[in-house]
Amino acid sequence: MKIALPLYACALAMITATAVQAAPAPSPSPSPATPSMTYGTAPPAAPSSVPPHPGASAMPLSLGLLDVENIALAQSPLLAIARAQLDAAGGATGLAHSGGLPNISVSADSTRTKASTGSQGSGATPAPSIGQLTSNSANVNVRQLIFDGGRLRSQIVSATLNEDAARYSLARTVQTLFFTLAQDYYASLQARHALSAANDQLNLALVQYNLVNAQYKAGLASKADVLTALFPVAQARLKVAQQRNGEQLALTTLLNTMGLPSAPTVNLLDDTSTAIGPLMTPDQAMAVASITRPDLLAAEASAKSADAAVNAAALARFPQLSATASDGASGTAPGFGRNGNNYSYGLGLTFPLYDGGAIHAQTVSARAQADIAHANLKTAVLGVGLSVQQAILNLATASESVTAADAELANARTVLDVTNAQYKSGVTTLPLLLNAQVGLTTAESDQITATYNFKVAQAALQLAEGTISKQ
Repeated sequence: MKIALPLYACALAMITATAVQAAPAPSPSPSPATPSMTYGTAPPAAPSSVPPHPGASAMPLSLGLLDVENIALAQSPLLAIARAQLDAAGGATGLAHSGGLPNISVSADSTRTKASTGSQGSGATPAPSIGQLTSNSANVNVRQLIFDGGRLRSQIVSATLNEDAARYSLARTVQTLFFTLAQDYYASLQARHALSAANDQLNLALVQYNLVNAQYKAGLASKADVLTALFPVAQARLKVAQQRNGEQLALTTLLNTMGLPSAPTVNLLDDTSTAIGPLMTPDQAMAVASITRPDLLAAEASAKSADAAVNAAALARFPQLSATASDGASGTAPGFGRNGNNYSYGLGLTFPLYDGGAIHAQTVSARAQADIAHANLKTAVLGVGLSVQQAILNLATASESVTAADAELANARTVLDVTNAQYKSGVTTLPLLLNAQVGLTTAESDQITATYNFKVAQAALQLAEGTISKQ
């Protein structure tokens, strides 16, 4: 559905207004479930609140992360590509299996022949005899492979493992999508809180300005003090405009990741919980990742598939033994009565004596592909270990950042309250009051950033372990 730019901007503004005016209370995040490897089937049905089409008018006003993930499972083009690749791999597996099944075909033929059969009559120029004959035949032919040295079995194993790799790749694509959704979701919430903090700062700057202006009118402050107090108001208004645009951009990015081209009016359910349990050691996390990371399992399946392909290529030198049988009827029109039933059966042996080096070349190529697959597997193992260790360290750091940011915010609020009281009593100066105000703004921004960096770090660790799933 195409939307004109002014209308699109209005829709985003409505989203912002809804988010600012109707921000819900924080709710704890449920524990992530164990990932499922059944992503090769059709996407799970979305809840009744989730629309089947991005432009549907039934889009709910409030979306949690689970709703966002359900919509993305149904709408994301990235998953459509991965599912198509899995279907293609499944087709290759079916094709490999077909080589070991009987090949049955039916053929039918009807031929009408017109020919001269001799001379008839008497005289100097005898007339030729013209004959027309219609021949009909019908046959059922069966061919069954009996022995090929194990080549077909190797081909089936290779195709099956390749399909497994595609299934694991689809599962990893889903996990990566979930992580990207979590990043965009928390970025949108962070932008909403940043806009709220900017509005609070604007209100505070206006209060301070009105206070200084009242003191100026009472002869307790100079004109320079009024102008000095007016400057933070202008800065705060600019900050509000910047944060409003940032919130609109963050929400648009989230909708795009979900596969929604339009901008319905939605409100994201907030989640600022920062509880953290005992962290696993890198070795423990690696042990979990070794059995749950779909990309690692896909690399293992690809390496085994490549080994089976090498075996299949080398076994092409073995002879092939197959059985054939045919049964049918033939005759001349009308019907088949003039002749009768025809049948045949036998065995066929094919042995490659010379192929110009084709089998050798195919084997060399298959071995090279196997070497690449094993190198990719080793790279995947090393990458998993690195990502797990980094994710654990990042989450621990993010947790400490939240604690520090909470303390910073509490201290900034106390300092501002004390400085406000002192300024009203005339025992401190305006620059010190403005410094306290700036300190609160910085503390609020740091606390917002630390909270959602922690949420993203949690999701990153789940992605590294391969345990990320629908929240």
